[in-house]
Amino acid sequence: MSCEQLPELVICNNWAEFKNYDDILYQIFKRDFIDSKPMFENKEVLIRRHPLVDEREQTFFHITSKDYKENEERCPDPRRCERIAWVRKFIENDFCLDDCSICDGIKVWEEDYKTNQRIYLLLEEERYIVIIERRETYCLLITAYYLDYDHSLRKLLAKYDAYIKQNAP
Repeated sequence: MSCEQLPELVICNNWAEFKNYDDILYQIFKRDFIDSKPMFENKEVLIRRHPLVDEREQTFFHITSKDYKENEERCPDPRRCERIAWVRKFIENDFCLDDCSICDGIKVWEEDYKTNQRIYLLLEEERYIVIIERRETYCLLITAYYLDYDHSLRKLLAKYDAYIKQNAP
């Protein structure tokens, strides 16, 4: 059962016409992260822009491709692509605000990463996670992806549980 308050999936009906589908995905990305900026903890959430590839920002590839590395062939991930309109909703936690019978809401925790802190936003029922990094004056969108494997979901839930236990009052 899917959360009805999340945007519709953006399905590709014909991967032979991927270029057209990719253009649609990019328009959603542009609307949500370039034309306007989401806010998290009263800070703008920015994206990694450079290096541009085919006039598209690095973060676009991180949230639509699997195992993406600069200067390598892009491997679009259908589950990431379909959920591109979810990323901003997760960051702004702009759904499931009322009593939701479908899910328990987004699980949020943080972990140190180098000299910064990464914020994990996980909706267990949808098996989807968004990761942002807290910086001094803004936040940076790192990635977002669907959790294909049960062990990956269990590992993240264990991290969440440990964080909650460690930070309990």
